[in-house]
Amino acid sequence: MGRLIFGTAYEGMLRLSAIDSRDIVDDLRNRHKLGYLPTVVLGRLVTASSLVIPWLSEREVITFLISSTGPAGNVASQANAKGTVRGYISNTNFELEPNSLGKFDVKNAIGKGELTVVRDIGLKYPYVSKVPIISGEIAEDIAYYYTKSEQLPSAFALGVLMDGNGVVSAGGIAVQILDKNLSYSIVEKIEERLKDFSVSSMMKNNSLEDIVRFVLNTDAILFEEMNVVFGCNCSRQKAFESLKVLDISDIYELIAEAKAEITCKWCGNQYVFEKDELQKILEDKRKNQ
Repeated sequence: MGRLIFGTAYEGMLRLSAIDSRDIVDDLRNRHKLGYLPTVVLGRLVTASSLVIPWLSEREVITFLISSTGPAGNVASQANAKGTVRGYISNTNFELEPNSLGKFDVKNAIGKGELTVVRDIGLKYPYVSKVPIISGEIAEDIAYYYTKSEQLPSAFALGVLMDGNGVVSAGGIAVQILDKNLSYSIVEKIEERLKDFSVSSMMKNNSLEDIVRFVLNTDAILFEEMNVVFGCNCSRQKAFESLKVLDISDIYELIAEAKAEITCKWCGNQYVFEKDELQKILEDKRKNQ
């Protein structure tokens, strides 16, 4: 479970959110059997989607999808207004040499590519936006999307700290300017404090509230709090329905193998279907020909 705080500052001209996502990221590491660098990459993106939960409408689901040219491949995270997140990375085991700062090289793990943001608010069609990957550091790319596509000047700081036993700390902070009349000196101070800011390191000895106060350089912040949890809406029935779209020839192959296994890419759950269930699908497809 992740602890998320959110609120406003500077008389409502700025909004913020911050999360301790260590448990969520460690859960993803275990579910997807991730190596160190894949954990850091996916952990940052899932932390980013968690941070925007307070800004979603009541029924909204938001998906961030990074289509990268780097070894990470496709990286996705999804969150809804109820406080549930999930995510996956297509390449679960790869490592790169540390970057010039001695840290995980997320930038080269991502490389170039596109960030696609899908916002489903319950209408017939979701809103889909695409922006190029400008950094590969994920925090900068998410901030670029909000600044460019939604005209909301934004800053994100994301971090995942690992050791030989797993995830030591993980979290993030997001700041968005809602009123462009906010004093430039305030904005400049926030930018200065976010420069070379390591949220995962700071979280080891500081509360989320203290981190936010430090970044925003004020104690006058209105806070609310909520929990964020990993959750997936996959089910055995949905997996069974997905088999029905296969061609008859594919169904024959599965019957010959005596069973079919479907693994949910979001959570790693496996669903096994026996020969008699596959035979039922085949019979139904023949009837509908």
